[in-house]
Amino acid sequence: MTYPWKELSPKDSLTVRQTAVISDCDKQVVTLLYQPIIGPHAYSLYMLLLAEVTGGLYKSEDRLHADLLSTLGLGIPELYQARVRLEAIGLLNTYLKKEGDKHYLYEPCPPLTSKQFFEDDLMRLLLMEYVGENKLRLLQEKFTYPLVDQAHFQKITKSFLEVYDLSSQAYSNKAQALPQGQAYLQAKNGQSPKLSTATFDFQLLKQFLQKEFFNQDALTDEVQSAIVVYHHMYGLDEMAMANYLLRAANLETGHINLRELEKSVLDERDQLVYPAMPLQDKVMSTIEKQSQKADDRQKELTQAGYTPAEIALVLQSERMTPMAFISGIKKQKNGTVTSAEKKLVSVLLADHKLEPAVLNMLIYYSLVIQKHPTLVKNIVEAIANDWTQSNVTRPEQAIEKTKQFVGQKKAAAEKREENRSARYYGKNVVRKVEKLPDWAKDNQGPVTEELLPEDVQKKFNERLKKFRNSGKAGDS
Repeated sequence: MTYPWKELSPKDSLTVRQTAVISDCDKQVVTLLYQPIIGPHAYSLYMLLLAEVTGGLYKSEDRLHADLLSTLGLGIPELYQARVRLEAIGLLNTYLKKEGDKHYLYEPCPPLTSKQFFEDDLMRLLLMEYVGENKLRLLQEKFTYPLVDQAHFQKITKSFLEVYDLSSQAYSNKAQALPQGQAYLQAKNGQSPKLSTATFDFQLLKQFLQKEFFNQDALTDEVQSAIVVYHHMYGLDEMAMANYLLRAANLETGHINLRELEKSVLDERDQLVYPAMPLQDKVMSTIEKQSQKADDRQKELTQAGYTPAEIALVLQSERMTPMAFISGIKKQKNGTVTSAEKKLVSVLLADHKLEPAVLNMLIYYSLVIQKHPTLVKNIVEAIANDWTQSNVTRPEQAIEKTKQFVGQKKAAAEKREENRSARYYGKNVVRKVEKLPDWAKDNQGPVTEELLPEDVQKKFNERLKKFRNSGKAGDS
């Protein structure tokens, strides 16, 4: 399975750039109004990115994603989830360098103002679903101020020319142009998410309303925007929406009271298709599915008789790209991935059509089991060719092929030894064998002395006497 965060690596570099003014008031809006919707991880990432460009700097130094991971205490899937939540809600623009090594450019965006937020149907209703109607009302009060009756006051604010005197020479001085490649930091309006209208048929809605003599001009852009929000959030179809519009329409003017429309929908939302719908996070859904599939996969491999170490290797091979996999092994061996290895990995994926997880098993066999310092091209391609012809598509099949290959090598070695023994069968083969002296043998018993027979002893004594006498004659 391909996961959306699979191409994001801790080693990928990044730069943070701020092109719009984001004030303390903006940060308060993000903290109180956006955070319940996007969650604590996305909120922490937003604040961390802003912290990278403080102190008069509007572009950070290059950093690695590993720094973000360690600071936030997140894994790659959670970091990716936090990032796309910010992108979807309009708080972050993400750019990826097209050529060369992967490099990301992150651009934090200002939020909606509190007024824009509460007047935006989607944002206001999303917040309400997370915090409740009472909390929403309290938050609205927090971002409002009481109006002052100015009838008893007179405005005495001075104008510019009442304070400053401009000489004619000042007008003749031309403004200096910005250096090429530079732009002024400026205030920008926050952007709210845009919902697709593809699943709602406005022509069908108009047909339903036409039967009730409904004023078609009442379907203003603002009303249509609210209809799309209710459709996506609560599953309202064209017929149901027509009934709500008729209830909220003013009989005299034919106009739609948006407050009445929202109240009608909210009063009955518990009976709607999607009552009190929380924001469905596709990345979170993918993470949960991945976790469930990993559990199912582990059970499958366990039932097949694989060891815990083999199961861990299989799951790891399925989670990582071949380049990340080989880089991890090389790092453990205090080495680096060579350019030839990078090219070889690409060839194995493209030409041999190996599945990434199967290629990871081949890399593991070559670098870990065979203990080669680098991938040996002819050996690796020969194994890859064999696995392709054997239709090896899963990592556990690669384990079986590896075991089979190792078993064949062991059997061949034993066969060679048998053949060597058979060649010398029946032949007198002289081998030098060094014997231990008797005293060095472990089973050597005590030595017993035996006397010579009497006649032999007599002859021996006579010969010994002659030998001694001949010696004395020589001395004289």
